[in-house]
Amino acid sequence: GRPVELTVTELWIVHALARRPGHVKNREQLMGEARMVVDDSTVTSHVKRIRKKFLALDPGFDGIESVYGMGYRWKEE
Repeated sequence: GRPVELTVTELWIVHALARRPGHVKNREQLMGEARMVVDDSTVTSHVKRIRKKFLALDPGFDGIESVYGMGYRWKEE
């Protein structure tokens, strides 16, 4: 029930992932949804910061899943 302070880019990434839980988004798709063009490591850094912000409010947060070689997905409940 508490707000998570996200940048605009982080918000677009969360939106892209949470909009379709369970669906894997690769880094290129996340860049497109966030309207940015960066290298893969920058997308990884954004996802790390997003996780950190959610974990600060909920230590049990595990909503963003890394899918090896494919990308990321918002976990289905």
